[in-house]
Amino acid sequence: MFGFLKKKRVDPHAQLRAALGDHALPSFPGIVMEVLRELRDPGGSAASVARIVAADPALTVKLLKLANTGAGAVRRIDSVQQAIALAGMASVESLVLAVGVREALPTSDAPGFESRRFWRASARRAATASSFARVLHPATAMQSFTASLLQDMAVPLLAHNRPGEYGPILEAWHNREAELDHLENEQFGWHHGEVATWLCDEWGLPERLAEVIGEHHGERGAAPPAVHLVSHIRETDEHPEIDALVAAAERAGLSADRTVGLVTEAWNEADSLAELFAA
Repeated sequence: MFGFLKKKRVDPHAQLRAALGDHALPSFPGIVMEVLRELRDPGGSAASVARIVAADPALTVKLLKLANTGAGAVRRIDSVQQAIALAGMASVESLVLAVGVREALPTSDAPGFESRRFWRASARRAATASSFARVLHPATAMQSFTASLLQDMAVPLLAHNRPGEYGPILEAWHNREAELDHLENEQFGWHHGEVATWLCDEWGLPERLAEVIGEHHGERGAAPPAVHLVSHIRETDEHPEIDALVAAAERAGLSADRTVGLVTEAWNEADSLAELFAA
């Protein structure tokens, strides 16, 4: 169990079961698990990881696209070995985990939930967080990218497992009646960020990534500033909350013009990234 959950005296397995019901949790695809084992093996190497990834062209495409978007490399990353050399094993592990999470989550729509809309917003948050982080705190660019991509990872499962209760909450959020975490706390006593940390514990995701995802709304300041900033981005085009994002970014030290420029560039990049996840 994660240390920060122990401090809260939380049983993540019991909490997750209470939140999602008795539904069996989906597992990661075999190829993703194989890559993760190799990445975590002290004897693993960039070459051995690349050989495993090469067996799955679709995974290769997704990893390279994620690496080029998240790392902010000054030159294009064209191979998994190059991604590991530039970003490191831990960063590539985060990207592989992102692919695994996407493959494990439901792909169909549910009351209040539209899969393509959800992944478009997630891609926008990820690309924008990476851009902000490269300006505000470059060392956290990859972590900010992955955590922002996955910060709402519990939403699809909640929408599918509790459609009668959770669908109206999503609709109220889309209609701007209140923030999603406030609506969830009022109804259930927990919010989607907390559910995501319980999922991370169940799936064996890195503890630091789980803590950042769980705190993306900024309750304790555990998340890098970029991750908290992009949590203002909503799923709907009608109300993406750019004004709130600009105001929050100004408090973090970015001018309004700089923020709008970074968001515009990031969202153009996010369109193609979203296609990888929404398909």
